[in-house]
Amino acid sequence: MYVSDIELPRMAHVVFLRSPHAHARITGIETSAAKRMPGAIAVVTGQELAAVITPWVGVLSHLKRPQVCPAKCDSDRPGVLARRGGRSHRRGQPGGCGDAAEHVSVVYEELDAVTDMRTALDPATPVIHPALGDNLAFERNHVAGAVDEAFAASDAVVEAEFVFGRHTGVTLEPRAVVADWNAAEARLTIYQGTQAPHMVQNIAALHLGLQESQVRVVCKDVGGSFGIKVHIYADEMATYALSKLLRRPIKFVADRIESFNTDIHARDHRCKGKIGVRRDGTITAFEMDDLTGIGPYSMYRAPVRLRPIRSLIWSAGPMSPKTIVPGARVAFQNKNVMCQYRAVGHPIACSVTEGLVDLAAMKIGMDPIEIRRRNLIADDAYPCASPSGLRFEQLSHHASLAKLIKMMDYDALRAEQAALRAKNIHRGIGIASFIEVTNPSAAFYGVGGAKISSQDGVAVRLDAQGAVICQTSITEQGKDRNRLLRRLSAAYSGSRWIACASSWATPTTHPTAAAHGPLVGPVSARGRTSGHQGAAQEHSRRRGLPSCSRPRRARYHR
Repeated sequence: MYVSDIELPRMAHVVFLRSPHAHARITGIETSAAKRMPGAIAVVTGQELAAVITPWVGVLSHLKRPQVCPAKCDSDRPGVLARRGGRSHRRGQPGGCGDAAEHVSVVYEELDAVTDMRTALDPATPVIHPALGDNLAFERNHVAGAVDEAFAASDAVVEAEFVFGRHTGVTLEPRAVVADWNAAEARLTIYQGTQAPHMVQNIAALHLGLQESQVRVVCKDVGGSFGIKVHIYADEMATYALSKLLRRPIKFVADRIESFNTDIHARDHRCKGKIGVRRDGTITAFEMDDLTGIGPYSMYRAPVRLRPIRSLIWSAGPMSPKTIVPGARVAFQNKNVMCQYRAVGHPIACSVTEGLVDLAAMKIGMDPIEIRRRNLIADDAYPCASPSGLRFEQLSHHASLAKLIKMMDYDALRAEQAALRAKNIHRGIGIASFIEVTNPSAAFYGVGGAKISSQDGVAVRLDAQGAVICQTSITEQGKDRNRLLRRLSAAYSGSRWIACASSWATPTTHPTAAAHGPLVGPVSARGRTSGHQGAAQEHSRRRGLPSCSRPRRARYHR
């Protein structure tokens, strides 16, 4: 079941009135006309929401110079309109609260917009947050080795600029949330398609003044994400607060226009790269300057600094230059917020590194495969550390490269490429050697205050009918993880009865991201259910049932 399908008694729909300007100050809000619209139950401004929710800052506390302003619900935010239950809640539909929202009158004082990250850091550019003094949100540089001397000793030096366009993900189901505050029990239930139910629980409780035990997050079918739904958005926080303020279920479902305008954007980077190489193919030095913009705020709780930091630390990848100078700068802009979307930082670092290596090979007339052979970290050199300080335990890039060359029949492809080029048919052959971080641990997030671990909790119990019930926090992202968990648990427990669950039933876990779902969830499920195999079979034997009773559709414990 998707969040969009959920209907609760007394549920109201909410529409957010969004600014038509990239940068403006709200000087007045008039809501009386909207309040008189048929079916409208409330028009709520940020000043009213501030009574039940506190401001938030999207940073990890261990990162140096995280210059940000808090996002908050206060008097200079657009009005929010709640509408009685039913599905008529969009503009143009009879009685829709989208029509009522158009009767909210907002007076804006338009301000200069900062849109180009290349000029955002100039002293003459207007400062988006005057309290911060400039538009530089974050900066980090790393120097390993004598850089200038290494470039001077190189036989060839190649420089290039790499430009990555801003884009976003488009999920099958837009972001959606239903918040249900039960005043009698002082308990908030949040139905949300999210990759991180425990993070939602933690942040909602923190800013609504609740204990985590008072917040339950139910995550059913997510409807696609790939990073879009791993964040906490301001409109989602406002929906939680509205439910508590109005003491009734509140539902928010973004339409497609809202999704394009408010879902996080990603990978808007301009990178200047430089590589030094000897005639024998040895890479002597590597340099990268990564400039990116983030919008006016940092997302909560996966801050945008992670993207440039990861592009910085993964620069040069599995290559082994002793001299490396990666640097990253993050600028505020009057654009939509930027944050993590699929393989955080990896595409930037890999594209720049592999592009420079290919250009260096062309410069000295060496085959792209051969230059990589001469610079990849040797398979017997582990454990070791990268020039940027990352620890590598056991990798095998040379063995992987050799297998790839054999599988693709590299020499035949090159011969075919040359023959086709003579006929004016141009085909390229690209090679990339990279290292992917998966399932980052608490040492990466937890040290900065985010309750994210590299572990998954699975609760397993044996019910009265001999069924093994497996409750896990892995959310279904459309990759059929529930089927994987059911099959794996059944194989180890001797039962085909299996159910999956969400936040209250399981301990805190890593979000369903960074290959966490298929890697850690099944391992946890296997470990827990294997201990129940004997108990399940003994229970079935005593009741005269076969150890693998009839298959039954999985029950999703909420």
